[in-house]
Amino acid sequence: MIIDTAKIKRRDNGDDNVIPLINIVFLMLIFFMVSGQVSKSDVVKTEPPKSVNDTRLSEQDSLDIIVTAEGVAYIGDVPVQIGDITSAIEKKLIEYVDLDNLSVRIKVDAELPVTELRSLLRQVRDAGLVRVSLITRLSERAS
Repeated sequence: MIIDTAKIKRRDNGDDNVIPLINIVFLMLIFFMVSGQVSKSDVVKTEPPKSVNDTRLSEQDSLDIIVTAEGVAYIGDVPVQIGDITSAIEKKLIEYVDLDNLSVRIKVDAELPVTELRSLLRQVRDAGLVRVSLITRLSERAS
């Protein structure tokens, strides 16, 4: 008996195209993980005050100060006493090469009293830094 293999139909299995699809999905996943921009999260969670100003901060050298509603301050990731901000900034300035282009970004909680914010701004000015930006979140504009 002679069997003609040309007439035998191969069962069409739908799994033949799944492996290349999985490979493409994993390659896309790796691509987006590598090329995506990862931003550093804050040391503590703060809710900045609202503002109608939608101007973005420039991406230049900056010294970040975060203050919670309870008055706990952080310069970078290091906790600092509110009264010692000036000396902590002066110690931190040693790390920066171009002090002319250095700015300070302050992110305070909206619940922080204004008197403490004024004290903080005065201490930053006493440390010799005058380029200060207050980080806020965009609020809905009243029509």
